[in-house]
Amino acid sequence: MSGQAYVGTTKRTFAQALRHLLATDYGLIGSRRVLDMLGEDVQALVEQFYPLQARLRPGWMVFTGTKATGKKAYPGQEAGDHQLVTIAWPVILPEDVQALTKQPMSKEKREQLLEERLVRVVRYGWDHPQGPVVLTLADLSVMFGADTVLVSRLLNRARQDTGLPLATKGYYFDQGRRPTHKAQIIELYESGVDEAEIALRSQHAPQSVGRYIRDYERVKLLVERGLDPSEMPSLIGLQPSVVQAYLEIIRKHQPELFIVEQRETPAPT
Repeated sequence: MSGQAYVGTTKRTFAQALRHLLATDYGLIGSRRVLDMLGEDVQALVEQFYPLQARLRPGWMVFTGTKATGKKAYPGQEAGDHQLVTIAWPVILPEDVQALTKQPMSKEKREQLLEERLVRVVRYGWDHPQGPVVLTLADLSVMFGADTVLVSRLLNRARQDTGLPLATKGYYFDQGRRPTHKAQIIELYESGVDEAEIALRSQHAPQSVGRYIRDYERVKLLVERGLDPSEMPSLIGLQPSVVQAYLEIIRKHQPELFIVEQRETPAPT
């Protein structure tokens, strides 16, 4: 039998079926090449969102995160507007189960174990070959069956303990108002670290690092001019908490800029 007999068999693929569906049921007009490319792209998405699990290790969870690329999120933007990446995450490992078998397991120890697991998952996503991939606090809450408030508290504690940004989606895309990561970046800047290295260490886009530094310098300029700190947020368009964080860093590294302020403050009687 000639090889031509198998041509039809090789063409009975998902991509070919999709091309037929688009051309017949949806009346999509286009060249065969364009339809073939569209079918291949859709198939690639299917394979990404529904990966084969034959070799998935016990305790690992297939979950869709967001690739840490692009600009700052804007109001009304949906989660799907960012590039999505579906990977397997190391949610439960043998050592986690072993730790739970140890007695007694107090509330403090359980929180410590959860913190360690959160750090592991967040860092795994950041270092993933398809990434960096970030999750939201809600994603982590679903993964671990923990309240978002607890997840946020434990991640903040881990950031303080490790000195790592441990970026969630909101943390990376600057969706929240908390100045923590901005302060970490500015501390590196005041220590003489260049912007490229700061971006690498802080796991932030170079554009974001540059913006934070420019905002910081604007606050510093207003301090030099003796402006009342309460007027700064509205004048330069920053949140009061961010301005306060920057002022604390300026006081730490350049206290001489506040000499005028100290002289104008009347001495207590």
